[in-house]
Amino acid sequence: MRAIVLAGGYGKRIMPLTHYKCKPMLPVANRPAIDYTVSRLRAAGVRDITFALGYRPRDVVEFTEGYADIRAEYSVEDEPLGTAGAVRAAARERDGDFIVCSADTLSDSDIGGLIEAHERGGGMVTIETTEVSDLGAYGEVISEDGVVRAVREKLPENVGRRGTASTGTYIVSARALAYVPENVPFDFARELFPYLLRLGKRICEHRTAGYWRDMGSLTDYFAANYEMREGAPFPAAKHIFRCHSRPKGSDLVADGAIVLGLTHNCIIGEDAVIESGARLESCIVLPGERVTGRMCNCVIGRDFAADPLLDGVNLRNVDNSSNIFHLFASINL
Repeated sequence: MRAIVLAGGYGKRIMPLTHYKCKPMLPVANRPAIDYTVSRLRAAGVRDITFALGYRPRDVVEFTEGYADIRAEYSVEDEPLGTAGAVRAAARERDGDFIVCSADTLSDSDIGGLIEAHERGGGMVTIETTEVSDLGAYGEVISEDGVVRAVREKLPENVGRRGTASTGTYIVSARALAYVPENVPFDFARELFPYLLRLGKRICEHRTAGYWRDMGSLTDYFAANYEMREGAPFPAAKHIFRCHSRPKGSDLVADGAIVLGLTHNCIIGEDAVIESGARLESCIVLPGERVTGRMCNCVIGRDFAADPLLDGVNLRNVDNSSNIFHLFASINL
């Protein structure tokens, strides 16, 4: 079965990180987020992967061309087509079923189990779901005996309410994609799934209970780094360019990084330099950055240090006097 990996979004909610690098290529414990998705697919025996790209496509192409054990194709949209629209374009009129997953979601659930559930259920679509304590940031899936009755996308009244959320991983048949209009924005959860249900089409649910993290916010991105620092729960796909890291005291330090200052509980990216006068605690230093000064609980990148505990709104200069707010106000997305 071919997989289609959605890797084209802007990642506006975790700006400024995504101004310089697209969200699927942001490092998580010093591995690009997309590497975990590909490794999860390979653990299930999937080799044929189409990457649906949009924002900064070369970031993804240049990295994924380094995989030695997958057969990659690329579908690049000129204008945003939404999740379903991007998948229809990437499917290229192929028949059969497709695994659809996001390049910026981390999970240890077994895709093989999802495929088996899809084959048993006989639906046009099978949605992987998980139980969450706060539905406010996720799409809700309402089901009965494994059959989906309703899909509701990110409702304000769900904030703080426990329930069943879509993980963003699906098995979608070509028959379902035939209902997606060509070359116009169209979303799975907001448009396609509710439309199929109104037509009386069968959509099934596959419930999982393992690890799942949607990196939809700076807080989630920060947490994902520390959750993955001990290693992913599945074998890594073979990649000739992947950077390796090593523990150093309480830190995780990528190859090529130079640490001269004092650090504690930090994740330090490839070729980063921590100057002798720096003092860092619980910080993520992005690849290639040179850091001075004292910082705590920050994601440190070019011209900024973003504090996820303040919902990403606390942006400070790191190396120069440029006004980071003016920079990102000028970006037209």
